Amino acid sequence: MECYDVAVIGAGPAGMMATITASCAGNRVALIERNPIVGRKLLATGNGRCNLTNRNVTADRYHGANTTFIQTVLDAFDHNATMRFFEDLGLLLKEEEDGRIFPRTNQASSVVEALRQELQMNKVCVMLDAQVKTIGHSAAWEISLVDGTNVITETLIIATGGRAAHHFGSTGDGLYWVEKLGHTLTPIHAALVPLETVETWPKDCQGVKAEARVLATDGGKKIGESSGDMLFTNYGVSGPAVMSLAGTIAPLLPTCQVVLHIDLFPDITQKQLSEIISRNTQNRSMEDGLVGIIPNTLIPVVLKLAGTERQPTAIAVTLKDLTLTVSQLRRLKEAQVTAGGIDTAEIDPFTLESKLVPGLRFAGEIMDVDGDSGGFNLQWAWSSGHAAGTIIR
Repeated sequence: MECYDVAVIGAGPAGMMATITASCAGNRVALIERNPIVGRKLLATGNGRCNLTNRNVTADRYHGANTTFIQTVLDAFDHNATMRFFEDLGLLLKEEEDGRIFPRTNQASSVVEALRQELQMNKVCVMLDAQVKTIGHSAAWEISLVDGTNVITETLIIATGGRAAHHFGSTGDGLYWVEKLGHTLTPIHAALVPLETVETWPKDCQGVKAEARVLATDGGKKIGESSGDMLFTNYGVSGPAVMSLAGTIAPLLPTCQVVLHIDLFPDITQKQLSEIISRNTQNRSMEDGLVGIIPNTLIPVVLKLAGTERQPTAIAVTLKDLTLTVSQLRRLKEAQVTAGGIDTAEIDPFTLESKLVPGLRFAGEIMDVDGDSGGFNLQWAWSSGHAAGTIIR
């Protein structure tokens, strides 16, 4: 039986931040992780580059909990604090478009290694390949592991993530435990996930990437809008501009008909686009004239969608409003983030301690908070991890 001041379950970004914060305050901390390494999911973020945070972090870039709760957590450890934290660990940082902050190495492994070294320097007991079997609570918390190890702790922090990307170890076990401990879970669904469509034409141009504005509607009423990169796939559409709308769309399916309106030329008007097409097709066929305006594999698709009238205006209308009907979200295992989780009304926003069970805290995605793409979810991990790990004895 091993005794600690603090035990953290989950060595993702939120769990590691909570562990480092608690250990820096002089607490004896155990970090329990079911994977063979720490930060496994973190290694895949930002296409392996790790988008650490964003200079444009505000509460309105998050969903789920009320904005007061989210803002309280973010204010206590904001993006500037995050950048200082990692710079103090020896990482050089850089800023890219839209305020996104990356390590200058362009390697998520640099971030994970810096965190791992800090855990080691703080003499944290890191338990890898450690699967939790049971969690009990009386005078203290007792965590029983599958291998027979028992961990006793005064404070327990659960930072096990949601159910997204479970091939990285996010199995949703933590959600099961907190529900057994009396907490309410809001409905769980995928967020930041590709969308499947009723129409099959995206398959004909799969692999085509574009910068677009995507508007989602239900019965003609706007329900969400996003801009950025998107990708046509064999099942529908993907990319940040599409995936960021998934959390908004999910609760409406399958009872509502959600339609995506894709503007492939958001920076110019329909009239301007029509004039460009007209100039390009003065002495050429429409097929040849569209070369250089849109990717080659998209040309026959657009011409078919525009109908029999192959006029510049009709083509411009189509390119400014490609419509697709959403049939469903892709599976949770393909999602980057889980929407839903512990009802934040049951959590103290300053300490992230349970209002129902003393000595129990939460960090990261396990709570009903999810952010937009672009470093916002990692910032939530750092902010919530720091709040949960701030334990002064």
